[in-house]
Amino acid sequence: MTRKTFFSNVAAIFATIILFATTASCQKRGINGDLDGQWRIISIENLQDGTTTEPTGLFICFNLHTVNLTRGGVIFAGNMVHDGDKIALEFPYNTDNTSLNEWGIFSWQTTFEITHLTGKNLTLRSESAIIHLKKF
Repeated sequence: MTRKTFFSNVAAIFATIILFATTASCQKRGINGDLDGQWRIISIENLQDGTTTEPTGLFICFNLHTVNLTRGGVIFAGNMVHDGDKIALEFPYNTDNTSLNEWGIFSWQTTFEITHLTGKNLTLRSESAIIHLKKF
């Protein structure tokens, strides 16, 4: 084997190793399908008093096992359990039950039924509210 062939083979082996290392590296990807991502709140129907609001600049972001309520930056962070057509949200640092109301969440522990979900639209329903969202 000539010296040139040897270095060509070594270069090919290193290129193959780098290719496998980059494609098999540890990456966290969405585990919740279309639910994962940032959603803009279009409207909130309050089932307790019958009012409907159309807030501007409010977002709900679902990723892995977390939920973030944002208005530019993260305002509230919580835990999420996604199980089929239900999601359970828990905001252990916001147990006063009023700070989350702006997002249509009326208790620090809330379970929503996913009544409609596509890659672009989402509708969530709890005992207290129906929230219509669009993927941002």
